[in-house]
Amino acid sequence: MGAQDTTDAFFELLNADDRDGALRLIDERVEMRVHVGEGVQILKGHERVGGWFLRADKGLRMIPGEIKDTGHQVECDILVVRPGSPSQKIDAVFKVEAGKISAINLSPR
Repeated sequence: MGAQDTTDAFFELLNADDRDGALRLIDERVEMRVHVGEGVQILKGHERVGGWFLRADKGLRMIPGEIKDTGHQVECDILVVRPGSPSQKIDAVFKVEAGKISAINLSPR
């Protein structure tokens, strides 16, 4: 499965509220960078990164827009929808190795 196939499956599962299924597509040694304001939060490992998605509000939707597949990674803009909160647009890069997401970088637009 290529990078875009993997990320498409991840978003499909996440948006169907199958978070456990989505997390099966994440590598055990994954690293995620979340840019908030001027700072960056770095989460390492399946438990921490997976926990970030599991703790998100029920009904979280991450809808990818324009996608650029460079072979081993996917760059896309994402519309994030959470019930009771304003929607948000973010830029994302997903690195995929051997069919698993090995790195995620999320930053505000």
